[in-house]
Amino acid sequence: MIRLNQYKYKEEYTYYMLQSLKDGKKDSFRKDFLDLHPMDQATFFIELSEERRFKIYSFLTPCEFGEIFSELEPSLQKKCIIELDRPFAVEMLNDLPPDDATDFFGLLSYKEADFYLERMEKDEADDIKQLLKYKKGTIGSLMTTDVVTVAKDDSVIDVFERLKHNEVDAETFYYLYVTDSNKQLLGVVSLRELIISAPECRMVEIMNAGIISVSADTNQSEVIQIIRKYALLAVPVVTENYELLGIVTFDDVLSYL
Repeated sequence: MIRLNQYKYKEEYTYYMLQSLKDGKKDSFRKDFLDLHPMDQATFFIELSEERRFKIYSFLTPCEFGEIFSELEPSLQKKCIIELDRPFAVEMLNDLPPDDATDFFGLLSYKEADFYLERMEKDEADDIKQLLKYKKGTIGSLMTTDVVTVAKDDSVIDVFERLKHNEVDAETFYYLYVTDSNKQLLGVVSLRELIISAPECRMVEIMNAGIISVSADTNQSEVIQIIRKYALLAVPVVTENYELLGIVTFDDVLSYL
């Protein structure tokens, strides 16, 4: 992944991408553009004319454009959603992490939100509807429901095989959350612990049962203090019965400071 942090290099790299865009060289553009860090992709995109933005929409998949969309300011997100073909927009919203999608839906009118929610995949739409219920300023409004969960009897080798061969539907994961059949949170396993443990070890043997968690209505400032105090990368969000609802990551919280 390339970061455009040197002006001369950035200017040259940008020039060649613009030429590929202008000349309709899709493969050449995709090769250079998709090598960039998402933040640099967004910076490049922001500076484009409407005509060139439309060219990018045709060069990228909905999932690829979603990486850019998540980095855009709300005003530009609203402009893009109008410019995008409706099926493309719906597919992109399906692929967005639930917390990012929820932030965007919070910008829309009820009529606009309903239009997209009715056309999205049911599971994705249900996650967003649930997150939209939480008050602004609470952790529920920031959490993501994309969480990597494992069973207490899963072995280390089984978990590694799952992570290696199956698509893990999670935006980021720093910890594995051990849950029972009722989604009740039993413990947490760090990736470090997973790596250093013997292949035959079970999750129940290596998990930390002393879980630090918060409820969905916890204030964001309180969670910031918890993250700082315990040096956590993510905090599980649970119900009063300890059912796992999602997680909030340190970067999600810090972005609202």
